[in-house]
Amino acid sequence: MKKKWLVSLIIYLTLIALCALVIYIVPSVKGLLEKTYITESGEISVTDDVEAFIVRDETVYLAGRASTISRLADSDKLVKGGTRVVDISGEGLETESKRYTVIKSNLGKSAKKTKDGISEEAGYISYYVDGAEGKLTTDNLDNLKKSDLTALTDLPMKATAKGKCAAGDPLFKVSRNAKWFLVFYLDKDRAEKYTEGKVVSINMNGEDIAVKVHSVVHGRKQSKIILSCKSYFVGLLKIRRLDTTVTYERGEGLLIRNSSIVEKKGQRGVIVKNKLDEHIFKPISVKAADGEQSVIYSDIYVDKNGHYVETVNVYDEIVENPTEKVIEEST
Repeated sequence: MKKKWLVSLIIYLTLIALCALVIYIVPSVKGLLEKTYITESGEISVTDDVEAFIVRDETVYLAGRASTISRLADSDKLVKGGTRVVDISGEGLETESKRYTVIKSNLGKSAKKTKDGISEEAGYISYYVDGAEGKLTTDNLDNLKKSDLTALTDLPMKATAKGKCAAGDPLFKVSRNAKWFLVFYLDKDRAEKYTEGKVVSINMNGEDIAVKVHSVVHGRKQSKIILSCKSYFVGLLKIRRLDTTVTYERGEGLLIRNSSIVEKKGQRGVIVKNKLDEHIFKPISVKAADGEQSVIYSDIYVDKNGHYVETVNVYDEIVENPTEKVIEEST
């Protein structure tokens, strides 16, 4: 009898221990296995390093007669229409120079003859020509293929005539004071984020210049992206092609991992683990995102309906990969 009682007591104590294990130990172990991290402030820049082709409208002024040329306007200077850029006087060369034969054959409608050295339009002055002026125009922007752009931007630049010149020699060039364009190509999957009208930035000489997405044309493998800009920077008139960084978006705020972002009742958010190990769903508003992380607003943000929404705070503990059960049971 005593032996049976002892066996019953052992079984009872074992059951008590198992219940304690299920109630206290198992949840603790489960909590230890749940991966979390602490939010911190940071910045994300979504960028593309590209080779870009510059397209702008330019007019090349040719000598209307053999003469002697004196330059009056400095290179890169912005002049008004009607400004005398060069002085044309005296005698010049009777024989046409072969130096500009190929260039002039490619100028087309971009060439004008002048006998008084006056620019008919406002723009920036340059004393270099390459023959691309006739085809590398904004009217031709949509028709230019990558092979065209590569060939036209490879042409060598030559200084325009000064001193004695022959009739028909290039004297100066005016780059119109208007929008100019940057054309570049990206693999289709990388280009999908670009949308017409989006304001992005390019880096020039260490300075960010705001530009707008003019158009995006998707091909089978690559997409042609055209940016428009009105800003001028030093050196613009002497280059046709440049390597630059396009910043699609940039944001500062709280950094979270994209694997943490979930959706609950049609709203994006994350699961925050509080000091009581409870799971709390907090809605978020994303400022910028790359392939791995997102920058979100902290504390409070205003939603699309103008309502203030409480969100994640700095140093909140975030569940990295919440399960469907955790999402469903979160408050």
